[in-house]
Amino acid sequence: MWIKQGCRVPFQCTRRTWSRLISTLKSSHAFRPVLTQHGCIRRTGAVLYNHTMSSEQHQEIRDIFNTAVSSVLPSEMIGRALTFDNNCLHVGGREYTLDNNVYVVGFGKAVAGMARAVEDQLQDHIIDGILSVPYGLGKSLKELGKMDLWLKEKTRLKVMEGAKGNLPDSDAQVAALAIKDLVTKLTDRHILIVLISGGGSSLLPLPCPPITLEEEVTLTKMMSQNGATINDLNTIRKHIEQLKGGGLAKAAHPAQVISLILSDVVGDKMDIIASAPTVFDVSSPQMCIDIFKELKVQKQVPASISEYLFKKSVEFAKMPSLRKPEVGYTTPWSKFQHVKNVIVGNNTMATQAAKTRADELGLLSFVMSVSLEGEARRVGELYVDIAQYIALVYNYKPSYDGGCISLVQLELKLTQFGFEKKTLNELNSLSRKARNSRKGVCVIGGGETVVKVKGQGKGGRNQEMVLAFGISLENARAQEEKLNIFSIEFMSGGTDGQDGPTDAAGAIADESLMQKCAQEGLEAANFLENNDSYTLFTDLCDGAYIVKTGLTGTNVMDIQTLIVRPKVLEDH
Repeated sequence: MWIKQGCRVPFQCTRRTWSRLISTLKSSHAFRPVLTQHGCIRRTGAVLYNHTMSSEQHQEIRDIFNTAVSSVLPSEMIGRALTFDNNCLHVGGREYTLDNNVYVVGFGKAVAGMARAVEDQLQDHIIDGILSVPYGLGKSLKELGKMDLWLKEKTRLKVMEGAKGNLPDSDAQVAALAIKDLVTKLTDRHILIVLISGGGSSLLPLPCPPITLEEEVTLTKMMSQNGATINDLNTIRKHIEQLKGGGLAKAAHPAQVISLILSDVVGDKMDIIASAPTVFDVSSPQMCIDIFKELKVQKQVPASISEYLFKKSVEFAKMPSLRKPEVGYTTPWSKFQHVKNVIVGNNTMATQAAKTRADELGLLSFVMSVSLEGEARRVGELYVDIAQYIALVYNYKPSYDGGCISLVQLELKLTQFGFEKKTLNELNSLSRKARNSRKGVCVIGGGETVVKVKGQGKGGRNQEMVLAFGISLENARAQEEKLNIFSIEFMSGGTDGQDGPTDAAGAIADESLMQKCAQEGLEAANFLENNDSYTLFTDLCDGAYIVKTGLTGTNVMDIQTLIVRPKVLEDH
């Protein structure tokens, strides 16, 4: 690689040699010798691979991510889920008769666009509604020219913004209370359409007294810093809030409830997404207490929350076992027969779209997983292992290559992480096919990781993962020479456009990332230790490695893309 977008000094070229290089390049026949002379192309007696410049590579990996995000924008998803004709609405195998009897509520990062799509189909039948969306979403969509993801001027729905910094706040609480007041007034002739997407938990906060919102925010921050997963957080919320854990569906009874859900959790678990406001909750208060114990944070939990959960667990223990309703038998399940929950979009759709785009770009690709979880740093290091595995298979020569031992060691390492043999076989086969066809390999993954916060810096799980990848890749390249003949790029980004409390969606790393950090006097390991990945990527090469999309209007967790392709193919 010899040009880095946004960097002030090309890789391995000083300003003086760069000036000499430009003047010499005026004659096209001198192009290759000069690049070789100044260390910009390796001369190894090899056939030059059709290798694009770094800026173009970054454009490709950004393009793959953008395509994935576009595939889960609201209009297409709602169009697939709803069919409306002759005043009859078909959704999820059920039929509903519409007669100016529809109310709409929603909460989450994608519900504005979802509501726009619903209004486009059902506007004549909608009476009223309330949406709780992230602070600044309307402004962001307008600046990005995405007003098709916003409501029309003559909408009957009220939009309320809140949850600054992706955390519950007083504005979001006001919206939650307004939604509760609206749905409790509905009757059996009404139809309530509930729009739910990622971020919904923070945008529908209504703690059970005597718990305060400030105490719940304190709990959320503390648990997140100690490695709590989204499942952990939402399980707690279901038991300490009024509208979570089926609370909204109960409040709307006896109205018919249709929940259209954009999944942002691994496995599309409807009892976890946005803390399950319209799904019957089968978890127990004791589970919350157990989560605190597992995270070793019992003493840090606000007293009001601990006391509330303890009293609730005692009451819960006295209740009979819950069963689904049978003839002549009434249980809490029977109160949810008025609800239809439908998943309209998820990470699987996005990763498949990413794969399709990667194929169009001439890469050999496959979706490794849509359920990646764990600590962000460790997952970043995992992707380095995958890159190294691809490189070794790609360059493996059984006649005289001792790389077989390294391959076996990597396979064992990946298996220990949770890779199935089937996945490794597919990766192996794809890498060999790529060598034969002289193409690059693209590995796509999805899921949601966590960060154990120990420092005082600013960042998010995607940026932290990418920084960990960059550091680990540099170490791997020092130990394995075969990695140095490959161009390696890695990107991780949040499909909502907001990675933690930052304005970035994620970041990109390549094999020259650590060298660029060294050139600009940035000690990457210190930034990682301080959980300060955002600062590093913002400063480095004038932001060439950071990914900023603005709020996208959707949210189906995170997407990772790894591209490995050879710089040269050795002659043997």
